[in-house]
Amino acid sequence: MSDLTMLSAGTPPSTSRSSVDRDVLLQRLKGVGVLRNTHPNFKHGRIYTGPPQQPTMAWKSTQPPRDDHDAPAWLTATEFKDTDAALEAKVKHLAELMRASKKTVIYSGAGISASVIGQAARSGSIKVGFKPNTRAALPTPTHLALRALERAGFIQSWQQQNHDGLPQKAGYPQDKINEIHGSWYDPCNPVVKYSGSLHDRAFPWMLSDAATADLTLVLGTSMGGLTADCVATDPANRSRSGMALGAVCINLQQTAQDGIMSLRVFEKTDVVMLRLLHELGIEIPTDSNLCEVGLPGNRVLVPYDRDGRRLSPTAMARSDWMVLDLSARMAVKINPDHNIQGARQPMYMHIGATKPHRFKGQTRSPRVGYGVVQERDDETCSYVCNVEGAVMRLGTWWLRAAAAGKVEALPIVNRQPVFFPRGTKVDTKASKNCKAPLNQRNTTLARTPRPKTRAAGARANSGKAKPDTQTGMPSGNLTLPPVTTASAGKGSPKATGGSAKKAFAAKAAKAAKAPGTPKSGCSSKSKAKAGRQAMQLGKSVFGASLFDAVGAPSGDGTADPTHIVFYGSSLLQ
Repeated sequence: MSDLTMLSAGTPPSTSRSSVDRDVLLQRLKGVGVLRNTHPNFKHGRIYTGPPQQPTMAWKSTQPPRDDHDAPAWLTATEFKDTDAALEAKVKHLAELMRASKKTVIYSGAGISASVIGQAARSGSIKVGFKPNTRAALPTPTHLALRALERAGFIQSWQQQNHDGLPQKAGYPQDKINEIHGSWYDPCNPVVKYSGSLHDRAFPWMLSDAATADLTLVLGTSMGGLTADCVATDPANRSRSGMALGAVCINLQQTAQDGIMSLRVFEKTDVVMLRLLHELGIEIPTDSNLCEVGLPGNRVLVPYDRDGRRLSPTAMARSDWMVLDLSARMAVKINPDHNIQGARQPMYMHIGATKPHRFKGQTRSPRVGYGVVQERDDETCSYVCNVEGAVMRLGTWWLRAAAAGKVEALPIVNRQPVFFPRGTKVDTKASKNCKAPLNQRNTTLARTPRPKTRAAGARANSGKAKPDTQTGMPSGNLTLPPVTTASAGKGSPKATGGSAKKAFAAKAAKAAKAPGTPKSGCSSKSKAKAGRQAMQLGKSVFGASLFDAVGAPSGDGTADPTHIVFYGSSLLQ
């Protein structure tokens, strides 16, 4: 914070770009080729004309920055810092490039979040490893500075390698950031393993920025040879022919691409970004005000279709808009255009699969991507959802982006959405007992005592029970648990048709009122009501394809509506 106090006291320069001659900068870059690691300006950059002092060594290492990335023999994890005079000159150079740039793209790595998240790369300034409760981490000064630069018009796009959602927590707009390697807060785009493939929307966006960026700021990444490195290397190579301003790398460690950088800065990104804001005359942010990230409520009218795809401009003006309701216990589904299979994360591989998948010794049947909102967690700025038995998070900022129609697609939508004309006022703070759209009411199941007698041979929580002769469904019984948790068997029989459900409802109600029904601690009327509520809750929360109910035979062979059967993978854990 010493830098922040010092810089805030000064008079900020003008943000005018008129004094910068872009053509002069392009000609200077065109006249300088790739620098070798023995060149005097190798640690300064191809456009640098400031003091010649070399960076000082802050921490020495004889090992490469990362074991999982290739590196040239000369490259180690050794950390350097620019002298004060050189740093001041480099910040002025950077401000000149920012003012002259037609399109500036951010390409960031773990280094900008390491102080609050942790990191895997070797480092002398940050302990290797990850900090506890990373989902509740707050943005760094770098994230706040980049938000300020975007609002001032200096940044047009951000290619983000990290998964932490810190840019959005700082207030950076979701529609201007491409989380190329996945996100903790986008169920459609989970973190991509090295063996996986990028999202169909993320990959073209990355290539487009690589091809059109005039200037790329490389922040906190080792540039270890990943496909996404083209976001920096492509404009850097274009600068050699005077076609772009190239790339600027800000990092404590050297990278394999330092020789083609227009400018090379050795300092923490927090320090450089604060000085850059001062040089550009932009107010320096002091905190992120997380209450602005999401909306006060959980329901909003959005210009998207029932699968989460944004309406065309014509449809926005003429068609009804959808209510997106992320209140607790609302039934939701994943956008069908997800990258769950491409990401290859084992805990999600049954979602969108074409064949059964084994995870932790259990076989999971293929699932579509249905789930339920469990809660809104403001500490992590996210909605916690259970999707096909797996916990996923959706950043609260998505609701704000959806209301503005900024993003191309929504990661999650309601199972049975309702539509209203554009401009309809929606109660964003719907009470717990208010009527939600269609059949998505927050029904509370009346708790009834468990029957003392269980059907002979029935196996609770087992998908291997013998099927019922009439419905073809397992005869094993499972009493409906509280609405926030549920258990299920391993098997995944195909759902029966609506006629079977209706037949059960009628049979269960009739059996509950029939003379001779064994006592189970509650009246027949209460049992019938509980049975109806159980079916209503199951359908509204899990949907017809994940929920079915049959009359479970009680002691004397009659149906007991306080029993229902859940089958398939665990829906709520």
